Amino acid sequence: MGYISPAIAANNEDIQQLLQENWCVSFLWKQCDLSKADLHGANLVGANLVGANLAGANLAGANLRKANLSSADLTQANLANVDMIDTDLSKADLKEANLTQARLWNADLTLANLTQANLKKANLSEGRLWGTNLKSANLVQAILHGVDLQYANLGKTNLTGADFHSFSSRSSQQLTNLSYANLEGANLTHTDLRGVKFKGTIMPDGSVNEGNFGELQ
Repeated sequence: MGYISPAIAANNEDIQQLLQENWCVSFLWKQCDLSKADLHGANLVGANLVGANLAGANLAGANLRKANLSSADLTQANLANVDMIDTDLSKADLKEANLTQARLWNADLTLANLTQANLKKANLSEGRLWGTNLKSANLVQAILHGVDLQYANLGKTNLTGADFHSFSSRSSQQLTNLSYANLEGANLTHTDLRGVKFKGTIMPDGSVNEGNFGELQ
């Protein structure tokens, strides 16, 4: 990508290390500081960014396939149109991040924080979202084929036009919370909604489910 001005990020040495060696991780005594860095379009396939600070960073269009971003801080980061296929984002903080049209096939988002994140038209097929917090996130027209949403919180999430084709909640004892979510126009063909909590949820036909239908006692 070439030289990046130190003014763009808190630590220019960390940026250069990432671009040259494909890794920059945080330790107890040193944090990898890539906050607000301009890394748009960067080729970071397989990069090791465990615990890195990427808050506010611009990674639009970057290739982060098979990268390790577990426990990384990606709050308010721009990840539009990013390739994160097979990427580890477990326990990452993606609050208010822009993931519009991101490719997250088979990504690991276990226990990640995606509160108020923008995932419009993102493809999360076969993704692992066990315990993921998606409260108030934008999942309009998102693709959710075969995702694992056990214990996931999608309360107040906008799922208008989302494609849940063949989605299964996997277990009636491990609840997926869709309370007060908007599912208007969503595709629920061949879905198994046992174990899904509905309360005040706007259903695909526009009706409001005031009960807990789908939650097996």
